[in-house]
Amino acid sequence: MTDRQVDGVAQELKDYLTELRNIPNNNISQFRICNPLDGGILDWRIGDSQRKQLRFRNETEFNRFLTFDLPLDEDAWKQISKSHSVKHDIVFTHADLNLRNILVDEMGRISGIVDWECAGWYPEYWEHSKMHFTVRSTPRWIADVFDQIFPAYRDELNVENMLTSMAPSW
Repeated sequence: MTDRQVDGVAQELKDYLTELRNIPNNNISQFRICNPLDGGILDWRIGDSQRKQLRFRNETEFNRFLTFDLPLDEDAWKQISKSHSVKHDIVFTHADLNLRNILVDEMGRISGIVDWECAGWYPEYWEHSKMHFTVRSTPRWIADVFDQIFPAYRDELNVENMLTSMAPSW
């Protein structure tokens, strides 16, 4: 893709994600972090999500789950506590955006977004962290697309990278 096409895809993706993030969670249960049907989330980052129905009343519960039973030293806890003390909106999230799930036509325009099995309501930084998690070996994608869409979640990403390295995935 040309630089101009990459910029166009970044802008289109930003627009699509803005629309997604505006979808309200009209589930009637007490759970704010859940899948679209008010059930448990499925997320490759969270090992237990394949075996258990994981849904959470709020971000604090979610954060506690992410750090539960991990061997964290004092410095790690300080960094995590700082990041996890920030309250984020809970927004509808694809949760698995990567190069294979964003279809682009020959003109460099997004023609579709596929693979929605991980979608649900998550803290607003989750899409950013997950996008970095899925394409670590593609620096241009990270620099030219992610950072244009989500410039504000550096601390959250650093904490997620640390937690991901310690937590078992599935």
